[in-house]
Amino acid sequence: MQVPYRDLSALNEVVVDDFLADLKAMFEDSQFSPPATIQKFEEIYAKYIGNKFCMAVGSGPDTILLALRALGIGPGDEVIVPAFGSATAAEAVARVGATPVFVDVRAETYTIDPDKALATITSRTKAIIPSHVFGHCAEIDRLVTVARTYTVSVIEDARDAAGAKIGHRRIGTFGDFGCFSFDPAAPLGGIGKSGALTTNNDHYATTIRKLREHGENQDGAHEYVGYDSTMDAVQALFLLQKLQDLDENNSECIESAGLYNRMFAGTPVKAPMHIDEGNFVYNRYVVSVPDRDKLVEHLKEKTIGYEIPFTHPVHMQPCFAYLGSREGAYPIAEELARTSIALPIAPGLKKRQIEEVVNSVLEFYGVKL
Repeated sequence: MQVPYRDLSALNEVVVDDFLADLKAMFEDSQFSPPATIQKFEEIYAKYIGNKFCMAVGSGPDTILLALRALGIGPGDEVIVPAFGSATAAEAVARVGATPVFVDVRAETYTIDPDKALATITSRTKAIIPSHVFGHCAEIDRLVTVARTYTVSVIEDARDAAGAKIGHRRIGTFGDFGCFSFDPAAPLGGIGKSGALTTNNDHYATTIRKLREHGENQDGAHEYVGYDSTMDAVQALFLLQKLQDLDENNSECIESAGLYNRMFAGTPVKAPMHIDEGNFVYNRYVVSVPDRDKLVEHLKEKTIGYEIPFTHPVHMQPCFAYLGSREGAYPIAEELARTSIALPIAPGLKKRQIEEVVNSVLEFYGVKL
């Protein structure tokens, strides 16, 4: 049985008709960038996340860049980032002229290790950017406590975790900023590039709104060297439709991850930590396996979809060679880059499809359920 890695067409089909009706109304009015549409999304998303302000922007990576700018971080400053995951945070730090400082992650959750982050703080440290990678929540309570002790800001990289909670509180409300991507494969996936920041700080919100529109204030004066990074109204229309189903979609992925974990228990496949109550929303179901590259060839033969999430740990990316990190510096990140593979998971994934994936993987290791 063929099992695709992710079927976005099936996921988006649910909202297409309502979205096209909204889009038709926009064309009829010839209002292609109505501020009211974007503002409506910002107000609804802020309320959903549980923060006072939401600022919709042009891409996920822009959220972290704009957060750093709003915090006044630049040359001479250091920012702690995870050594495993997307390079986006480290890139944004470098782009403002600051220095990315890498910290290893926990093998069970792929998220930054708070103890190692604490040991890395210096007088130059201005911020920590924990990533809720794959929808797995970082130990954000502890990280915020550490940060506040040293007067360090926290920027939550929540690109993979829209809708996730710790207790009754959503991810994105713990730090100074929550940064969200709405790329098509994100939990709240749009139809192109867009993102949003959330915050409770009035000054930060005002600064971000100026920075995203060329640094302009209401009088037309450029207070900052800014960016052209406003969300397109078409994206806002689509995201307003998708947001209505986000919690239900996340719940389906949590249920699928639980089934995967139960079936992989006691096998050579190292499954991620699983929490049933919405803490981890499993935007990607990532396991650690021996002989990953050979397993990939086996899955191709079985027509099972997969993804290699990150082929290099961030500190070993060529663009960060100037920082002087050496192989072996962050062993867990390096091991995960060698062994991790993402298996199919998405709202609507059937039990029989999960069973097909698990059987195909375990067949490679000579294990029968």
